[in-house]
Amino acid sequence: MMTTMTRLLLSTLVIVAALGCRAEPLAPPSARGLTLGLTLTRTSLQVGQADTITLTLTNTSPHTVSLAAGGCPLLFYVKDAGGATVVPAGGDWFCIAILKRLVLPAGQPEAASFTWNTRSFSTGIYSVYGTFSAEGIHLQTPTAPVQLN
Repeated sequence: MMTTMTRLLLSTLVIVAALGCRAEPLAPPSARGLTLGLTLTRTSLQVGQADTITLTLTNTSPHTVSLAAGGCPLLFYVKDAGGATVVPAGGDWFCIAILKRLVLPAGQPEAASFTWNTRSFSTGIYSVYGTFSAEGIHLQTPTAPVQLN
């Protein structure tokens, strides 16, 4: 049988993890000494080609930054020309409810790479951006256009 304290702790962890995975569409690209960057292997590709999207979180402060982060603090999104989110399908990622400690020494980057398989997409212009969320910090990169031919 769970104690009240255990239930409260588990509830808090689930809430924090869920909040850490939600997208913030109007967030700045930097805050509290952290900067989020986006790089793509290609900005023009044929339908069916994969594109590698890399998000880099960098600690630009002179001190080590330590944050509790949800199961997927770095995420990428793709929108079509009409502004609809097409990656992930359904508009938002589902993240596992695990908290981890992210420790970034001064000047240290943390990178995550993702593969966008364009096989099921139509030709056109898409917008790619990345997000980071942890402990009340919500960062978003500027969008990068990608042309599918």
